[in-house]
Amino acid sequence: MNAINVIARSLVNLVYPLRCGSCARPLEATNETGVCTTCASFINTNPKPNCPSCGRPVDNIYRLCGECRKSPPYFDCAYSACLYEGALKELIHSFKYKNYRMLGTFLASLILDFIKNNRNIIECIDMITFVPLHSKKLHERSFNQSEILALKIARACNLPAHSCLEKTSHTKNQNDLTRQERLKNLTDAFRIKASSAHLVRGRRILLIDDVMTTGATLNECSRVLKNGGALEVRCLTLARGI
Repeated sequence: MNAINVIARSLVNLVYPLRCGSCARPLEATNETGVCTTCASFINTNPKPNCPSCGRPVDNIYRLCGECRKSPPYFDCAYSACLYEGALKELIHSFKYKNYRMLGTFLASLILDFIKNNRNIIECIDMITFVPLHSKKLHERSFNQSEILALKIARACNLPAHSCLEKTSHTKNQNDLTRQERLKNLTDAFRIKASSAHLVRGRRILLIDDVMTTGATLNECSRVLKNGGALEVRCLTLARGI
C-alpha cells in the first residue's frame, strides 16, 4: 500500500473506524482483511479424517458417515475448508448479514489455502458455479456471498465461472428447520438457467457455497445439475457445521 493510500485510509478511519468483523476490535487503517490477528488465529480447519462423500469428520478415512450410508447424496464428493464455529462463524455472519464485503477476500483466501493443500479438489474441473439466492433475498442483501467466493476462487485457479442455477422458490430459512424439513423445504427450489443448459451438459462442475450443515442445499443443487447432464459435481464450502 503506497503512502498516499495509507494517509487516505487513516483519515477515513478517524471518521469510520475499521473494526474486526468477528470481535469488533479496532483495526489499523492499513488492515486489508477486516480481521484482527487474534480472531484469525482462532479459525480452525476441518479436521481429518473426513467422510469421503460429504466431508464430515469421521473416525475412519475409508468409512462413509452414517448419513451418507443411509442416504447417498447426489454430489460426488464435498469438501469444507474450516469448521463453522467461533470467530469464523461471526465473520461469515458479518459478511452475509452486515454487508461487510471487505471480508470476502480474507474468507476466499481460507478456501484457496485449503485447495493448495488438496489439489484433487480442482483436478479435471471444467467450470465453477455457486448456490444462488432467490431474487427477493438477493434484492434485500444486494449481493450473493457464495458468488463472491466463487469468482475469487475461479480467478485464482484460472477456471471459468458461470451463474448456472437460479432459485425459483422463496423458501424458509434453513437455519430454523430440522434435517428432514430442510430437505422438503428445498424440493424443486432450484433449476438450471435456460441460457446455461449447454454449459452444464457433459461438464465436471465445482459447486461453491459458504457453509455446509446438513448438505441439503448443496444436495438439491447437485441433483438439478446432474439431471441437467453434468458428469460430476464436487462441492466446496468455506465452513462445515457439525
